[in-house]
Amino acid sequence: MGDEFSLEDVLIILQRRILYFIIPVILIAPIGLGIVMMLPAKYEAKGTILVESQQIPTDLIRSTVNAYAQERIQTIRQRVMTHNRLLQVADKYSVFSSSSRLSESERVSIMRQNLNVSLITIAGNRRSPKDGTIAFTVAYSDEDPSKAYLVANEFITLFLSEDVRTRTAGASNTTEFFEQEAAKLRTLVADIETRISDFKVANSDALPEHLNMHLDMLERTTRELNSASQSINTLEEEKRFLETQLVAGGNAEDGLSQELRRLESELARLRATYRDGYPEVVAKRDEIRAIKQQMAPSAEIQRLRSGLRQAEIALTAAERLDPVDPEAITKAEQDVEIARTALSDKIANESRQGSTDIAGVQIEGRLAVIDNRIRMLNRDTEKLKLQIKNYEERIGKTPAVERDLAALTRDYDNLFAEYQAIRSKQQAAQLAENLEENQQAEKFSILEPALRPEEPTSPDRGKLSVLAIFAALGAGAAVAFAAELVFSTVRGRTHISNITEEHPIAVIPYIQGPNKKKSRRMRFGKRGHSSGPVPDPV
Repeated sequence: MGDEFSLEDVLIILQRRILYFIIPVILIAPIGLGIVMMLPAKYEAKGTILVESQQIPTDLIRSTVNAYAQERIQTIRQRVMTHNRLLQVADKYSVFSSSSRLSESERVSIMRQNLNVSLITIAGNRRSPKDGTIAFTVAYSDEDPSKAYLVANEFITLFLSEDVRTRTAGASNTTEFFEQEAAKLRTLVADIETRISDFKVANSDALPEHLNMHLDMLERTTRELNSASQSINTLEEEKRFLETQLVAGGNAEDGLSQELRRLESELARLRATYRDGYPEVVAKRDEIRAIKQQMAPSAEIQRLRSGLRQAEIALTAAERLDPVDPEAITKAEQDVEIARTALSDKIANESRQGSTDIAGVQIEGRLAVIDNRIRMLNRDTEKLKLQIKNYEERIGKTPAVERDLAALTRDYDNLFAEYQAIRSKQQAAQLAENLEENQQAEKFSILEPALRPEEPTSPDRGKLSVLAIFAALGAGAAVAFAAELVFSTVRGRTHISNITEEHPIAVIPYIQGPNKKKSRRMRFGKRGHSSGPVPDPV
C-alpha cells in the first residue's frame, strides 16, 4: 500500500471512517471546553514607571552613577524579588490564604511568576551612550483584582524607593571613598611638609636659597679679615717704632732722660775700671735709681695698668666660654674700655702736672693701647677666620642639601598635585551626592499607577476554546487515519493506480442505492479492456 495521500483519498477515508473521526471529536471537545471554562480567572494590574533624564546639564554636574537604566532596572528587580521581600509583600497583603499549605519556596515561586517587568525602549543611536530605555512596566497577576492592584503598586513603590536608595548610596559611597583618599593624602602631605621643615631646620646653614647670601658674606668677611690683618701689621710697625723710641730714651730733649743716659755712661766707664763695690760706682747706681724712680709711672698709673690687664684677662675668659655668653662678653668689653679710658686720662693728667717722665709715660700708654688694639684685632681675626671656614663649609654643603631638598620637594609636589586632584574629585562627588539627594539626576517616576482591573486578563477563553476544538478535530482525524492504516483497504483511484501501476480507463463515482447508502463500483483496466466490478469494502 502506497504512503501518499491525495485529497480524494482523504475524503474517501473521512467518508469511510466517519465514526472513528466523530467519536473522538465528541469526546475530546466537551472535555477541552470544560477545562477551559474551569480555568480560574486572573486579573493583572500594571503600572508604568518613566525613566527621567537628569534635570541639570551633565556639562555642569556629572552624576557618579554611571549604570544604564536597563542595567539599573534589572539590578533593582533582583533586589526587589528576593526571597524575604517577596514573603513580606505576600504577608502584608495576604496574597495567600491562611488555609494554603504552600511552602515558602512555593509561595516565592508563584510571586515571581505573577510579577512581570517589561522594558519600553526606543531605537537608540549608536553614537549615544544611552541604552534607549525610556520607561518600564511593573505588572502583577492574581485571582483577586484587589490583591493584584495592591501588590502591583507595592512593587512600584519598592522600585522607586530602591532606585533612590541605590543612587544615593552609590553617590554617598563615592564621596566617602574620595574623603578617605583625601584624608590619606592629606596625612602624607602633612608628613612630607614636616620632613621638609625639619630638613630645612637641620640644614638651615646650607639652604640653596641662602647660597648667594653666603657667597656675599664670605666675600665681605674675607675683606674684613684682610683689613684686620693690615691693621695688625700697621699697629705692629707702630709698636716697634714706639718700643725703639722708648729704648732710645724717648724725647732727646728731655732733661731726665739725658741725665739718665749720662749717668749710665759714667757707670759703664767706672765699672770698666772698678769693681761693683767701689764707692763711686755705688753712688752712680744710687743716682740712676733715683732718676728711674723719678721717671717711673706713679702708683696710680701702675694700678690702672694692672686693672686694664685684669679687664683684658676677664674679656679673654668670657670669649672662651662654651656656650658663648654675649652679655658677659659685652660687659667685659665695656670694663676694658673703662679701664683704658681711665689710664689714658691719668697719663694725660700727670703729664700736664709734670710729675713724671712725660714722653716715656705717653709712649708706654700708647704701647698699652696698641697692645690692646692688636689683641682685639687678633680676636676679631680669629672670629673672621672661623666665619670664613663656616661659610666655606656651608657653601660646600649646599649642593648636597639642594639635591636632598629637591627630592623632598619633588615628592611633595607630586603628592600635593595628587591631593588637589582627589580634592577636586571629592568636590565633584559631593555635588553629585547633593544632586542625587535632591533627585535632580536621572530618576524613576510614576507615569501611570497600577489601577484596579475590571476584567480578567487571563485565560483567553475564546482562543483556548478554539484550540480545544481544533485539538479534538485533530485527534479525530488521527484516529480515522490510524484505522485506515490498520485495516489496509483500497481507497480510490490513486491508491489503485499505485497498486496496479496502471491508470484506470474510467472512474465510476459512488452511486447510492435505496438499500445501500454507501456503495461504489469502479471499473478499470488497460486501454481497450474493461475490468470487473470492484466491491466496496465495508
